[in-house]
Amino acid sequence: METRRQVQLAVSLLADLTEAFTAALFMREPGRKTLKAVAWQTLAGSFRKDDSIEPGEGLVGHVAKHQVPVDVDRYRQNASLTGLYDEDEGVQAFLAMPVGTSGVLVVDTKKRRIFGEREKKAVREFATFLESLIQVQDTCAREALYGRILDLLYDVENAGLGMDQARDYYAAILDAGRRFSGLSMGFLCLLRPGRRQYVIQAVAGPALSTLRGRSFPLSSGLIGWIFREARPLTHSRLRPLKGKSFIISPEEPLKGYNAFMGVPLLAWRRLIGVWAMAGHTERGLDEEEERALQLAGQRVAATMEHYGLADEMFT
Repeated sequence: METRRQVQLAVSLLADLTEAFTAALFMREPGRKTLKAVAWQTLAGSFRKDDSIEPGEGLVGHVAKHQVPVDVDRYRQNASLTGLYDEDEGVQAFLAMPVGTSGVLVVDTKKRRIFGEREKKAVREFATFLESLIQVQDTCAREALYGRILDLLYDVENAGLGMDQARDYYAAILDAGRRFSGLSMGFLCLLRPGRRQYVIQAVAGPALSTLRGRSFPLSSGLIGWIFREARPLTHSRLRPLKGKSFIISPEEPLKGYNAFMGVPLLAWRRLIGVWAMAGHTERGLDEEEERALQLAGQRVAATMEHYGLADEMFT
């Protein structure tokens, strides 16, 4: 959080030094090729602070794709072509620098038709400084992720020790998964032996109690896909149709979720279930998070196999 504040302060300082109409830092979104503004200071009403920019889209996308600076004096095109705006803002000069391989620093102005050499040097030095700052931020985020992974593995291992009732174990596993992922909904689903169906054995989260104990075909939803493929699946920024659910089935009213993460429960290569989380939070899901959940899922499956939890539900 402190690093993010420092990035914003640096961009604001650069805007003041160059008397910019807009100064903004765009970074690649986690797990995606697109860029999005992470820090900015602007006087524009149509600045695209919430929109993603594809590599090659506009001048910002051009810098990101080709890793070369763009310096345009006497800018005569519609300002929307830069990738910064939805409307023409009357920009007179535009300057963009790559920030490492994952970002773009942009400064433009309406006050004059060129940027002086001193201002261009300042933008280059700020790009170098921001690259170092982002690297520090990434290192801190990676250390925090490793801490969360250790907590997850500890919680999963601890849940199986001294287990009295299966429902308490399920609750502990779902709680561990939700805390690790930061998502509000959790599902523990078990495969019905000899049938193309699974049963939702345990749920956690708002308005999910009616799903517990219900069966669904393997042909429906994201959970069904994991059963069929026996592979992990993560999605960010899901946009279900109104009143439809991609998680379980189109008939289930699970609306408004933006992220999903699920892994198969494999006990010595035997598929017994799926452990999944979903939530309204819009966030990128890291490959290492997926691998960590998959590793934890193998431990969950081994524990359930050891205690016969997967089979006793259907006997």
